[in-house]
Amino acid sequence: MAIRLGELLLKANVITEAQLKAALDEQKRWGGKLGEILVRMTFVTEDLMVKALAKQLGVTRVDLDPLPPVPKPVLHRIPHEVARDLQSVALQLKDDKTLVVAMAEPTNLEQLDTLQKVSRCKISPVIATPTQIARLIARSYEDSDSGSLDSDSGEGFKVVDAQGKTVVKSIAELEARGAAAHAPKGPAPRPAAPPPGSPGVAAPAQTGASVMLTHIEEAQRKEVAALKAMVELLIEKGVFSREEYLARVRR
Repeated sequence: MAIRLGELLLKANVITEAQLKAALDEQKRWGGKLGEILVRMTFVTEDLMVKALAKQLGVTRVDLDPLPPVPKPVLHRIPHEVARDLQSVALQLKDDKTLVVAMAEPTNLEQLDTLQKVSRCKISPVIATPTQIARLIARSYEDSDSGSLDSDSGEGFKVVDAQGKTVVKSIAELEARGAAAHAPKGPAPRPAAPPPGSPGVAAPAQTGASVMLTHIEEAQRKEVAALKAMVELLIEKGVFSREEYLARVRR
């Protein structure tokens, strides 16, 4: 019998009993998956949670960031929209029959069935963090209905808040905000000259896609907090009960 995720994390001394109880209370109150709740409450990191899930589920874990680009014929076995919606990305095709796919939910039978239908392959799932999957999708799919992230105009997307206001609308704008946030105050010190004969070393720049992902994740966290507050208020006002809310969410 598979060990429960909470017990697994407790035995590994990753979380405390108090943290697990708080997460379970949150799950009982709002629903959702325990792993996602623990990450959202910052009790564990996303990477550590995926390691624990890989052990619990008996699924291979893959670190996607250092992987070379996925060949286009393999990547496009899964359409961009499906990859984004299911948090899944193709990695390798074996013998033209078996597609290795990185998934956030590798045991989700409905998602596996969908991936098998669209790819016309047997699916061999591995697990990776949702953030790494999103990064790989962002840098791998060049074309989508909303345009390329690398387009010259930089206007291929926009992020809106709960009121429909556009928060950001281009890679250039996100990069400018990121640069402004990290810029030192006051005059910048002159860089020291490198030793004679040694090449200068440039710090790696944060890509537009990763900056965009950071802003979107922050916007999503704020939206979740606002939604929780609104639902709690409606429950207190007697518009509906917590049981009715949870039953509707679980449909």
